[in-house]
Amino acid sequence: MRIEALIHMADAALAITRSGRIIVFGSSSLLGSIPDADQRFELIRRSLDADFILDPFDDQIARVAQDALGADTEFARQFGYHADIVRPMACENFPPGWEQRLIPLDGCAGVFCLEPHDMAVAKLFAGRPKDITLLAELIRAGLMNIEVLSKRLFETPMTEAWIVRTDLKLREAAEKGGKPLPR
Repeated sequence: MRIEALIHMADAALAITRSGRIIVFGSSSLLGSIPDADQRFELIRRSLDADFILDPFDDQIARVAQDALGADTEFARQFGYHADIVRPMACENFPPGWEQRLIPLDGCAGVFCLEPHDMAVAKLFAGRPKDITLLAELIRAGLMNIEVLSKRLFETPMTEAWIVRTDLKLREAAEKGGKPLPR
């Protein structure tokens, strides 16, 4: 995902929603705080989608936005990238206080990106190999503070099973990023 593509999609989504704000999460949200992330990280550059949460959320407007900007649309065929409109329940995997740390997307009033450590917590919940690789690259590049990430992760409400799973994913990312956590 290139920053220009993210801005283009966000502008289109704002035109459809006509009110409120858009929250960008997932790897594309890094472009809000690291505008050259598409140049620095192959996983960002190769990404063809951005995850949007509409706030306030309205089912009908969300369907219209997905039908206009989603994966199987004329927009996606024409431009080669698309938006995924996601329900607010995704926020359940964000750490407490995430809304106060949102980063405005330059050039796009009303669009906000997750702060990188908050995005990383959501990636640890997903736990896919590509997510762990991206987090390791951010740690290696000095753009992800492992102590801040660890603190935010364990402030996030979760069951015991999720505590174990996300801790393992955090340790995997830290080790791959060259900053192994003590046992």
